[in-house]
Amino acid sequence: APYAPTSARFKVYIIDEVHMLSKSAFNAMLKTLEEPPGHVKFILATTDPQKIPVTVLSRCLQFNLKQIPQPQIKAQLKKILALENVSGDDEALTLVARAAHGSLRDSLSLLDQAIAHGGGRVEHQSVRAMLGSVEQDYLRDILNALQQHDGVALMAVADRMAERSLSFEIALQDLATLLHRVALAQTVPQAIAADDPERDAVMALAAGFGAEEIQLLYQIAITGRHDIGLAPDDYAGFTMALMRMLAFMPAARDGIAAVAPAPARAAVADVKKKPFNGDWNALINRLPLAG
Repeated sequence: APYAPTSARFKVYIIDEVHMLSKSAFNAMLKTLEEPPGHVKFILATTDPQKIPVTVLSRCLQFNLKQIPQPQIKAQLKKILALENVSGDDEALTLVARAAHGSLRDSLSLLDQAIAHGGGRVEHQSVRAMLGSVEQDYLRDILNALQQHDGVALMAVADRMAERSLSFEIALQDLATLLHRVALAQTVPQAIAADDPERDAVMALAAGFGAEEIQLLYQIAITGRHDIGLAPDDYAGFTMALMRMLAFMPAARDGIAAVAPAPARAAVADVKKKPFNGDWNALINRLPLAG
């Protein structure tokens, strides 16, 4: 750093993931940061600024980079495919843009992989297989079975997914994503783009569920994804999450009105019907876990 540049006005040092530096490294760099030579510029890049010592942060100008919106990433990918004369459908580009999580660089890497995986074409079936995504048809079948309170159909979907060796953890993640989109469609319909290929299906699901039901299903999905590692196996963890969704879906039971929270009301009513025989443990086991 003390030596002047030989071919430019400044020396620019870019330290990526600077939060990974040790305490001793930060202390060694601090003296230079306190009195930097006029010809030196430091750029410290990090995804976790909380781990950088305050003594270093206080000597820096901070610029928070925002994630790029998915429609903007998709538009750029479509432009690149047109320039490269590579065919690709909208649904495939939507999947790639979503998987990039706001990073154009990651989306370009995924696009290269998608072109290679699809043999020079970017199609949604190939992209789904590459990303390990669960087809939306499976997820919609799950929600339709929940809406109809059809446990047999629900387990049949899980069995079809098991036959294809789909990742159940990713399935819960994609299900939570779909439920989030359904909640947006219920609350802010304008948030679902008019040219979204899945708009009609999302709107149909939004009309078939109550807002409270979607919130409950979303919570069970993200909790099930967290707990799937504790289950005996992934299939058991996934199907248990589905059965939990089915158990807590509002439905008329034993002539009780189907109002939220119906499962809890039905369980309490069932307890009231049976005489108490002095066994408190049995009584507690008959009560719902929540409500």
